[in-house]
Amino acid sequence: MTNRDLMIFLTLSFMWSLSFIFYRIGVPEFGSLAFASLRVVLAGLTMLVFVLLKKKNRQGIRDNWKVLTLVGLFSAAIPFMLFAFAARSVNAGVLAVLNASVPMMSGFIASTFFKDRLSKKQILGLVIGIVGVVILMSESLFGEQSGTSGSGLLPMGYALLACVGYAVGANITRNYLDNVTPVAITAGSLIIASVIMLPIALYEFPYGKSISLTAWVSVICIGVFSTAIALIFMNQLIKSIGPMRATSITLVIPIFAIILGYLLLGEALDTPAIIGSVVILFGTYLSLEISIKKMLTS
Repeated sequence: MTNRDLMIFLTLSFMWSLSFIFYRIGVPEFGSLAFASLRVVLAGLTMLVFVLLKKKNRQGIRDNWKVLTLVGLFSAAIPFMLFAFAARSVNAGVLAVLNASVPMMSGFIASTFFKDRLSKKQILGLVIGIVGVVILMSESLFGEQSGTSGSGLLPMGYALLACVGYAVGANITRNYLDNVTPVAITAGSLIIASVIMLPIALYEFPYGKSISLTAWVSVICIGVFSTAIALIFMNQLIKSIGPMRATSITLVIPIFAIILGYLLLGEALDTPAIIGSVVILFGTYLSLEISIKKMLTS
């Protein structure tokens, strides 16, 4: 990993960790559906620029619009809405930790439905990750009675379902869009998703309600920077260091999210949350089959 790759890696980690902060700021004012749909629409408008710039991208979208529709739904529209519902009561740091389970879920789906074999290390990581999720969601250890956490089983379930969506979208992309450029996949899926979500954005928008400047900045930043621009960075990172090491970014995002949640929102994590978070991140690390030493030196 070159210094440039490392800089992109850390920048992307920061940008994606901010998305959970933006959820916590914007959702209470816009509402879950309005915020999530506006995020998709703004991301789609941003990616429209890249479609207009290259004919190859337009061709890739035209030829694969049906599959890209599925990717847009599972990788953007549905997960964004579910995370928006979860963000009403779940801390940004906890959301980021649950988001880190995506590689484990992706591996399980690939093994179950697409006949990709998991190694013993990956299976161990999956089991450990599940244990971590159980700890994090345990009503007796980490429930709504914990005032500092402000989380509950149902909202955290929304977040986990969002992660399932991400995992399904990733497997569809890998198995059915291998011949399409990453930019075309990103642009096509987000543009199609934005067309689907636009009526929801118009219907659910809180007309007549005073929206603060902070909330407007949050929805614009999450749509443009933490979605569209971030995915461009991710595509570049995948191209440079490979998908396996690029996916390890999910291990770093929670660190940024927890720190930012503490500094910007005054959020705190109790002991069960910390234990569950560490277990999930360790399980994710094993499921990715990466070596930190090799990643930094290669």
